[in-house]
Amino acid sequence: MNTLSNIPKIVSIEFQKARHKHFPLLFLAALILDDAYLFYGVKSSSEPWLNIFYALPIINTLVLSVLMAVIASQSVDMEHKGAMWNLLPTLESRASIYLGKLFFGFITLVLFCSFQIGMVLIGGKVLGFTGDIPSHIVPVLFFSELIGGMILYQLQCTLSLLFSSQFAALSIAFGGTLAGLFLAFISTDMWTPWSVFLSLSPIGMDYDRAARIMSLSLRSIPISDILLSLLYLIGTFLLGLLLFTSTEQGEALFSLHRQKVSRSLHSSLSPEFIKLKRNPIWIPFLLIPLISALIGTVNFVQNQGVLQYTWEDLWTQQSLFLGMFFLAPLIGILCSLLWRMEHQGSNWNLILTVTSPGKLIRDKWFTATLLGTLCMVWITFIYLLSGKILGLPGDVPAIFWIRILSAVLSIAAITALQSTLSMFFHSFALPIALAFLGSLAGFTLTVKGAYYALPYSTLIYGMGSTSITGELNFPILLLSCAFYIFAALGIGILYLKKSDVRTHV
Repeated sequence: MNTLSNIPKIVSIEFQKARHKHFPLLFLAALILDDAYLFYGVKSSSEPWLNIFYALPIINTLVLSVLMAVIASQSVDMEHKGAMWNLLPTLESRASIYLGKLFFGFITLVLFCSFQIGMVLIGGKVLGFTGDIPSHIVPVLFFSELIGGMILYQLQCTLSLLFSSQFAALSIAFGGTLAGLFLAFISTDMWTPWSVFLSLSPIGMDYDRAARIMSLSLRSIPISDILLSLLYLIGTFLLGLLLFTSTEQGEALFSLHRQKVSRSLHSSLSPEFIKLKRNPIWIPFLLIPLISALIGTVNFVQNQGVLQYTWEDLWTQQSLFLGMFFLAPLIGILCSLLWRMEHQGSNWNLILTVTSPGKLIRDKWFTATLLGTLCMVWITFIYLLSGKILGLPGDVPAIFWIRILSAVLSIAAITALQSTLSMFFHSFALPIALAFLGSLAGFTLTVKGAYYALPYSTLIYGMGSTSITGELNFPILLLSCAFYIFAALGIGILYLKKSDVRTHV
């Protein structure tokens, strides 16, 4: 009983923590971009209400999944700092802390779903959608979003507890979101927790391969999908409760801070590489492109009625979502990890006594750019290997190699910008969320022809994920990337030289 009575106070504390981590701005940005994508191209449809309600779970698989991961990471991350895990159980029970975080996530999710559906209804009326609003499916969509969002929030809270470094938890979140998004275009089966949104959708889609016509219709949600979603919901809740109440506080199950004896080899390594040496950052950089390539290859083989058996179409399937939505946030995770140590304790005061601001920022940018470039090499290797295994005819298009060079330049610009954002914000998750939102904005800018406006849009444009043989204005792309590299690094160096650095425990 005492546990439940303390929950309102803990929820209030969670909202105070969120307010200082720019939560309202992130919440608003997610809503605006979410609805912008929903309404793009819907007005000309003959069934606008069905189209937009069908697109809602697909968009939530992308936007709401990432939003829940970021909010959960921000909620749990503070408890990993200093001796917080040892202090909190002396003030409140561990069960109260866990339930308070869940209620915070639940309230946030209710607000997001309410605003999202409300904005859809109002936007549809403003744009003059024809026909009556299918009001009987609105509650179904609302509760499916609520169930799917809470499953992911509870799962991410558990992952954020298990890993003291949030890069692992957020990498799993982006990998799961990538898999869920790809699977949404293949099947409505609930293969993963990230597939819940589409599996619980009351609108189904049928595609006539011969006529290449897509039709939408109302459908009954299978009882098996409802039961499986409830199993996910209860299972993630009980698993999180068990770990929060039984795991020894102060030591994450997969702690990345175990110290080993220093070796003389360290003297020849950059400090940034030494920090990454004991962090398995290579895992998401290997697995996320591999997941994208595997699912893209399966989709390529299964859709030969629509696609051509060529190197060009294989590239679009393997790199489409990776280049548009996931590669930039992956780089954001790396940059946040590189700056994480400086934001802890009084490390800012120490580090600036032994190195200059310019060298500190350049070293981090170079390290992130190098790893991002190696990731592009890995993506290229997977593409070439899978093409040879499939026996694709002809040679790889010559412009492909210019595309890869363009992607590397864009990665250098993104790392410069993300590194500066990670230096500004002590929150680990916020710069990653901004990278994801930047990718969404970059996609819109690319569609509008303003690919040079952001480094995120130059990455999408340069990789040629929608058309490898399409237009490529390399000089403009080069100028845009150079501008962002010098501007971001210059602002970062000037900031460190002119401003007093705040430290956070």
